Amino acid sequence: MYVQLRSVYYALLILSAILSLVQLKRGLPYHLKVFAILLGYTAMVEMSSFVLRQYLPGRNNLQLYNFFMLAEFLAYAWFFRQIIDSVKVRKLIDAFLFTYPVFWFYVVFFIFKIDEWNSYVYVGGALFTVFWAVMFCFQTFVNEEVIQYGRHSEFWISIGLILFYTCGVPYMGMFNFLTKNAPQVALFFKNLLLIMNIVMYSLFSYAYLCRMISTRKYLL
Repeated sequence: MYVQLRSVYYALLILSAILSLVQLKRGLPYHLKVFAILLGYTAMVEMSSFVLRQYLPGRNNLQLYNFFMLAEFLAYAWFFRQIIDSVKVRKLIDAFLFTYPVFWFYVVFFIFKIDEWNSYVYVGGALFTVFWAVMFCFQTFVNEEVIQYGRHSEFWISIGLILFYTCGVPYMGMFNFLTKNAPQVALFFKNLLLIMNIVMYSLFSYAYLCRMISTRKYLL
């Protein structure tokens, strides 16, 4: 089951990256262009990790993910700073953008090692990302303007992030403990995490696909 889920996950990740990157020259807002580049970078990291596992099985690929987490959560924070209206939340995001790299550096080099899974870095970044996404969704709900959610790319990206990281934090926060002490439980939650990955990248794909369809209808 794990192999099948992983194949579907890779397919949807690549699809979301392609759908987003092909629209870079089609008048996307700047924050959606940056998010598209992040999806492309994510696909590169995952493919690099896959190659390492297949052809260099003894090689640790956690270094890739530890550096990726820094870029990933900073990119999410910047993305939501562009679309959240609340001044207080934007100031909190500014503080996060300044302190998170310091937190990452301290945890990676002084608490864990660069080739170990750094759960503190993941949990911290994920919880803030969920908060940004929830605040943006709340902003759309209380907005006096009529919002067509079916064509609202940022909304679907936010929903995808909320669903994935809400489910991912408990597992990834206990990842080191579960893999050492309860491997069967770790495998079960690993499958669940892959399912949530599939859901998230399906929503990311739709977020860019709906914009592509809307643009085409407008041109017609």
